[in-house]
Amino acid sequence: MNKKKFLAMLLTAAMALSVLAGCGSKETTTPAAPAESGEAEGAPYKIALIQQHQTNAFQIAVTEAAEAKAAELGVELTILSADQDAATQITQIEQCVSEGFNAILFEPVDPDGLRDAAKAAADAGVVVINIVSSCTDWEDAGISAVSCGNNVKAGENEMQHVADLLGGKGNVAILTGPAASSDALDRLEGYENILANYPDMVQVVSPADCQWDTAKAQATVESWLSAYDLDAIVCENDGMAVGAGNAAGADSGIVITGLDGTPDGYEAIKDGRIVGTVAQDGGAMAANGLEAAVTLLDGGSLESNVLITDSVWIDASNVADYE
Repeated sequence: MNKKKFLAMLLTAAMALSVLAGCGSKETTTPAAPAESGEAEGAPYKIALIQQHQTNAFQIAVTEAAEAKAAELGVELTILSADQDAATQITQIEQCVSEGFNAILFEPVDPDGLRDAAKAAADAGVVVINIVSSCTDWEDAGISAVSCGNNVKAGENEMQHVADLLGGKGNVAILTGPAASSDALDRLEGYENILANYPDMVQVVSPADCQWDTAKAQATVESWLSAYDLDAIVCENDGMAVGAGNAAGADSGIVITGLDGTPDGYEAIKDGRIVGTVAQDGGAMAANGLEAAVTLLDGGSLESNVLITDSVWIDASNVADYE
C-alpha cells in the first residue's frame, strides 16, 4: 500500500469516528443562579394557604377563590388543611418555611397558639398574612396583613335581624364555633352587644360549642327541643344553622339563622329550614390576601394592612340574588 492511500484511509477513519461521537453526545444546561430573594430568576412565587379545615361550604369557597386568584396572578399555590388542630398548623408553617415558600397565608386555629410560629416565619423573611381571622396581637407577631370580615359587626347584623323578627322578646339559644377561635369569639361579642338592648330576649341555655359542625349542631338542637321552648336559634355559621334546621324541620316557626352566606345556607333558606344568614365572602378574603402577598413580594406597599369584606343579610326576599 503506498503512502497516499494509507493517509487517505486514516483520514476517512478519523472522520467516521468524529460523526459517531457527535451522534452520541447530550446537551446540558446550567440552572440560572438564584436571585437575592432566594427565588430563581423568572420563577413564580411559592405561596402556601393553610386553612383551619376544609369541611364546609365556606371553606370550600375559600379554596376555590384562592386557586382562581393564584392562576390569575401566576403564582404557585399550595393549599393545606390543619383539620382544626393547632399543632398540625404549626408544623405546616414550619415546613413551608423550610421548603422556601415566599409567603404563607393562614387562618389560625388558635389565635394565641399560632403567634410564635407566625413570628418565626416572618423573621425568616416569609411574608405572613392572616385570612378570615387573626392571631392575637398579630402585628407584633410580624404578620403583614389581615384579610377578613368584621365578625363583631356580622354578629350584630345577624342578632339585630333576629330581634326584629321576634319583636324584641323571646327565648334564644346560640350555637358557636370553637371557643379558641377569634372569629367565634367576635361573633358572640356581636350577639351580646345586640342582646344588651333587648332585656326580653332571654338566653334559656348556655351557648353550645358545636365546632362549626352540622352534625354536632343537629344533635345539640334535637336535645334542646325536648327540653326548652325556643323562639330563635342563632348560629355562628351556616353549617350549624343547617344542622339546627334539620333538627327543627322546615317551617318550624323557630327563627333559625346562620352566618357566612354559603350555598348550603341558601338552600336551607329556600326550603324553609332556616330564616336567613349574614353573608361574609370568604373567597374574597382569600383572594384579597393573595393579592396583598404578591404586592409585598413585588416590593410594593399596602394602603391598609387590614382588608375588610362587607356583610349582608340574606333571606327569602333576596336569596336568589346571591346564589
